[in-house]
Amino acid sequence: MSIYFGEKTWVEIQKAVEDEAVVILPVGTTEEHGRHLPVETDAMIARGYADMLGNACIEKGIPVLVMQTINFGFSMGIVRQWPGCPNINTRTFADYIYDIVDSLVGMGFKKIVTLDCHGNHDCLLRMVMREIADVHGVFTMTLAPMTLSAEVYDKMKKDPEGDIHGGEWETSCILYLHPELVHQDEYTNVDAIRLNRKLCGPVSTWALQKTKTGLFGDPTCACAELGEAVLKAATENGVEYIEEFRRV
Repeated sequence: MSIYFGEKTWVEIQKAVEDEAVVILPVGTTEEHGRHLPVETDAMIARGYADMLGNACIEKGIPVLVMQTINFGFSMGIVRQWPGCPNINTRTFADYIYDIVDSLVGMGFKKIVTLDCHGNHDCLLRMVMREIADVHGVFTMTLAPMTLSAEVYDKMKKDPEGDIHGGEWETSCILYLHPELVHQDEYTNVDAIRLNRKLCGPVSTWALQKTKTGLFGDPTCACAELGEAVLKAATENGVEYIEEFRRV
């Protein structure tokens, strides 16, 4: 049985509302990821993770519908100096996501999960989450696979500084999901992380270290086994969150 929202008839979607199904909206973007990764890296990770999470929900007996992945979003101008980054401004993006979630609530869905698979979207997805709560009294949830896999990644990673953009974590995920799209001959550690970790977060990452190739991390450490491990960990943890979410 299909888990995809877009493959259902309206009759089946109405039944999903009655069954109190969880709706998963994967949110990625399209932007440069160095010389070795496809520009749809974030969207590919969002799509692959959504599939894994949706199927895991079915195995747990949780009714679920997975929506089409959001492939375009907001990226800072620093990464737009390289080709491959169709950009949506922050307000247009937030309004677009709001309208999708708002329409799902209007259909009767109460448990809606957005998957945050692009760092620049975190604050925008959370803003939408709060706006929906204010308007409808419906509380949605945002999950980020990088955050949900952090414990496993920290144990397995070879790069001591970890990944921020196009490094070990993301490259490993694409090696697992789409190995044929990774140009391993273009790997470079020239943009391995050297920034001030204390300021990373309070200050935009891109202000703390100049990037030469569009990366923030070391892809030379990546492997498919790590990609599989982190996505499976994010799936296991994500299902636990969804189970708790359905109880409130």
